[in-house]
Amino acid sequence: MIKKFLIILLVLLLSAGAFLYFEYSAKKTLITPYPYNFNTNAKMALEKELVEAGNAKILIVGDRMGEVLSKYTPELIDELSKSFKYPPKIYNWSKPHEGLHRTLYKLKSLKKLPSIIIYHGASSELYEKTFEVTDKDAIFKNFSLYDDERIISLIITFPWLSKIIYKKMNYVELGPIKEYQNRLPSTSKIIEKEVSFKLFDYELRELIDLVKDKKSNLILITTPINLEVRPHEICSHSTTNGVIELQQEIEELEKVGNFKKAYPKALELSNETFSNALSFYLLGKASMGLGELSMARASFLKASVFDCANWRGNAVYNSIMKATAKKRQMTLIDFDQYMASSLSKDGLFMDEIFPQNVFYQTMIAELKENLKKILSVD
Repeated sequence: MIKKFLIILLVLLLSAGAFLYFEYSAKKTLITPYPYNFNTNAKMALEKELVEAGNAKILIVGDRMGEVLSKYTPELIDELSKSFKYPPKIYNWSKPHEGLHRTLYKLKSLKKLPSIIIYHGASSELYEKTFEVTDKDAIFKNFSLYDDERIISLIITFPWLSKIIYKKMNYVELGPIKEYQNRLPSTSKIIEKEVSFKLFDYELRELIDLVKDKKSNLILITTPINLEVRPHEICSHSTTNGVIELQQEIEELEKVGNFKKAYPKALELSNETFSNALSFYLLGKASMGLGELSMARASFLKASVFDCANWRGNAVYNSIMKATAKKRQMTLIDFDQYMASSLSKDGLFMDEIFPQNVFYQTMIAELKENLKKILSVD
């Protein structure tokens, strides 16, 4: 009897040991619990650009939003050369579709950071897959553990403990940028956005820490959102045939300019179909038709937030930037707020993404003043 008991106990101990071993070996040693990692191909792709980026005085990073600033760099150099003996070298290291996770990885690859980093991105955060939606609970729990000062102190001192402390996740390996073919149901797309906001928050924190540690300066520029663009995708969980019929009725009223009749219908519908982007969009149009610009801005903003398609920036990323910049005393140019405050004007945007040149000129003027201020004491 005792022999059988010992055999069973031994089998249980071996099974438990094997389970713990595989659980431990499947995890990565991490300080910050990001659910992705970069492979050697990602590192090799940067090698040709590292020298030029590292030699710049002013480095522009981000996605397509930052890339378009190349058009204005000659103007910036000309203006700065009037105030300084040697015009600063400006290098634009922005790339289309590059999320903050890639921007951060690139900057961490530099031996020394340029004096000034200008970040203008956050319009492509979900262009590529960086996590599994099913890992949401583990990702949120891990960042909660990361925020505990006692736990993170232990992990920094003994990194191997991260394999024991952090919850198990699937790790996404990142090489060259590859578009993510998103076929998730709408309920999962909402969760995907939530996780993306969480990751962006911590990536931004790390970006600021990196810049401060390297004695550099950071200028953040919020992403202008074209509020008058119709949502590209309505989350199916927030709609029914009845809702669609009422939306069509409201839309017909707005087409003929009957905003007075459309407004109460749109207001009631938006209250009943929370998270339906089209309902908020129609309320925004009705409000704008009545000259209620404050309500129009708020409604259009909600429509952009709840758009199920991940094709542009989001007000939540901008809110994270603004809150973090204020808390950490970072320089921020609120380009999006400037565009939103101009809502009633005609021809604000060239297309669905980029503002007209006249508005870029206003933003660039503010950028020039910030650059002069930093360079004068650098």
